[in-house]
Amino acid sequence: MVEREPHGGRDGCGSVLNASPDTGTRGRRHATRWDAYVVTGALVLLSGVAWFYLGREPDDDMAVGILTRPDAHVGMSMDGMGTMDSGSSMSFGLFIVTWLVMMIAMMFPAIAPVVLLFDRWRRKRNKTPASTLGFVLGYLAVWTTAGLVVYATLLAIEARVDSSTTAVRLGGAVLVAAGLYQLTPLKTICLTKCRSPLGLVMEHAQDLGRGMRGPLRVGLSHGAYCLGCCWALMAILVVLGLMNLGWMAAVSALILVEKVLPPGPALGRIIGMGIALAGAAVLVTGSGPGI
Repeated sequence: MVEREPHGGRDGCGSVLNASPDTGTRGRRHATRWDAYVVTGALVLLSGVAWFYLGREPDDDMAVGILTRPDAHVGMSMDGMGTMDSGSSMSFGLFIVTWLVMMIAMMFPAIAPVVLLFDRWRRKRNKTPASTLGFVLGYLAVWTTAGLVVYATLLAIEARVDSSTTAVRLGGAVLVAAGLYQLTPLKTICLTKCRSPLGLVMEHAQDLGRGMRGPLRVGLSHGAYCLGCCWALMAILVVLGLMNLGWMAAVSALILVEKVLPPGPALGRIIGMGIALAGAAVLVTGSGPGI
């Protein structure tokens, strides 16, 4: 009677092959966890370096906004980026670089679950790490475009707003609009998309297999939903201080809670109502909050 080997037979030297059917599974799980640690660590490290840079290179003038200057005056000096005084212009290149550093600091923690899921998809299909990089670059491209809008807006404010009274009214109106947007169906749709990374991968599964262009396109798509979800909160920074680390941290924390934690959507709506009421108070009183 022939005795069967329990796990797949022997090799040429008589040793048992595949001694445990779970060995390969455990190895794959270990590799998956390790890759997840690497991706998460990279995102956290980049975000931390960005926060460190912004803290080491503070710009006192960019740390104040329309409503947070003592005199609520819009003629903001921006040092190395140029000035907002009449007849001058900002350094476009340095502004965009600083804007990207801000986005890395503020947004990378919130998009970590999406990047992790995308990277898992990439590994299962034996795609190169360049696919994950393409996804992240597509995401950043959307926010770079948003930075162009912010840059143009600051220049428009400098050129057309010539009194502190008008500046305060503008700041109040931005707060009201930003707060009310938090309550709109469009905000809800964009936030739902951002909170469902699995839905993103499933929706764009066909595109993802198309070389480098596929992940880049999916990154652009996710970035567009993220912009639709967060643009109003970013607009608040223009009013309160584009590079005010305290307000940046508060907005970044709210974005993270909205996208990741279960009570996020409800908390976002509550804060939106508070922002709208604060903006209405500014419009009624005609003065900034002095914060």
